[in-house]
Amino acid sequence: MSSWDYLIVTASNARQARAYEAQLRLRRELGLLPQVRESFVVADLEGRRIGSGGSTVYCLAQVIERERAQVAEDVLRRLRILIVHAGGDSRRLPAYGPCGKIFVPVPGETQTGLPATLFDLLVPEFLGLPQGAPGRGQIVVASGDALVRFDASNVRLDRPGMTVLGSNAEPAEASRHGVYCLGADDSIALYLQKPAVEEQKAAGAINAAGKTALDLGVMSLDAEAAAVLLNRFAFAGEARDWILQHGLDLYREICCAMGSAATAESYIRSARGSGSTWSEEMLAEVYPALRAIPFHVQLVPDSSFLHFGSTRQLVESGLALVEQVEGTLAINNSMAGGATITGPDSWVEGCRLSAPLELAGWNVVVGVDVDEPLRLPREACLDVLRGRDRRGGAVWFVRCYGIRDQFKDSIAQGARFCGRPLLDWILAVGIAPEEVWTEQERSLWNARVFPAERDAGGYRRWLWMYAPESASEEEKRAFISAERYSAAEMAILADQEAFHLRRIEMR
Repeated sequence: MSSWDYLIVTASNARQARAYEAQLRLRRELGLLPQVRESFVVADLEGRRIGSGGSTVYCLAQVIERERAQVAEDVLRRLRILIVHAGGDSRRLPAYGPCGKIFVPVPGETQTGLPATLFDLLVPEFLGLPQGAPGRGQIVVASGDALVRFDASNVRLDRPGMTVLGSNAEPAEASRHGVYCLGADDSIALYLQKPAVEEQKAAGAINAAGKTALDLGVMSLDAEAAAVLLNRFAFAGEARDWILQHGLDLYREICCAMGSAATAESYIRSARGSGSTWSEEMLAEVYPALRAIPFHVQLVPDSSFLHFGSTRQLVESGLALVEQVEGTLAINNSMAGGATITGPDSWVEGCRLSAPLELAGWNVVVGVDVDEPLRLPREACLDVLRGRDRRGGAVWFVRCYGIRDQFKDSIAQGARFCGRPLLDWILAVGIAPEEVWTEQERSLWNARVFPAERDAGGYRRWLWMYAPESASEEEKRAFISAERYSAAEMAILADQEAFHLRRIEMR
């Protein structure tokens, strides 16, 4: 018997939604989701980033449409729905942009022949959550970019309104996340978004043991609370245009309005202070309805977070997942002949090796064919991605970068490439910035610095990119004249089917 009516995975656009649906279909066919009656993917409206709140409301609207219901609250009272937010460009984890963070391969074995992914570890935890109160419906909303481990056996999700999961943490750690100021009887007095330690103290968020209630990114709503969101943020008219333009964040524009101690002034201050571009008038207009939703927290003991949001976190969380202090994680690889992998604190995944791979430390190697000895310097990342060029021909994108490079950073924000300032790298190669960017905003995400090769082994021609000052004049001329692509272009041109098929074939 199905215990959940719907499992919904969100995506940022139609292209990503198709890739996610293919992965869901595989798992349905293999019988891995027996407790779910129906699962599907919802892409952000018009391919626009509408935020976790906007996406949640849009998902609920899709359910109402599928159920052919006239009164939203009535139909939601008889449904259990799990929404896992997994949209995003993976700008901090470029090697896994084609599959999205929710389907990042992780260490572990499965009985199905499919490579284990974050989805396969994370979603069963959510599906194991207890039911809400009978006759009140239940909508669980969770984030899909971090592995949250907790014991759900003592969790209660049957209170009216919204119940969130939290865990006691050090105030310094909590300052990078959402924070709950606790009231009486599991109620929440105030929600704070990324508050400094001093702000936590002033708001009474730090308990007698010196701990702060940290948001775990999991919430459960009953039908009445969900109906409030649908009514206030329906995708129609002015509200639809506003959400498309400004987005709607579950925590910033919604939770900051809730809690027994929240006021219109504190809500506006907190929302705007954490980056909301909503006008004060719009925030004030939605505040009364949100403030009226009962708001509770369940503190979960012994919980843990493993983040897979950035390239460095990929290595750190992978090692933690197998309870390994240091070493190299080798996942979904094909090893033959004289293949060996040596080096500390590194990640090697989806590679075919028939020769030694030597890593100096903190390396990430993804999708690479190693048929001759290969050595990478410390913190060098290399991934080779199959896709198509601008004319539709088959190519292999070569991506050399550093483990600390942040693809979302602009030049003004200190963007780095291969471990050094991006502009310094460009000057060292001798290419004009106008040949790297066509957009006004200049970031590593839209910088055309990644060559395309007709052969998967062509990446060896570009290994000098980790140290451009060592490149010969011939190598620099080859780079300047090469057909180069940005990470933003490759996100569209990547062959997502080939990405997953490579891993399945190797297993």
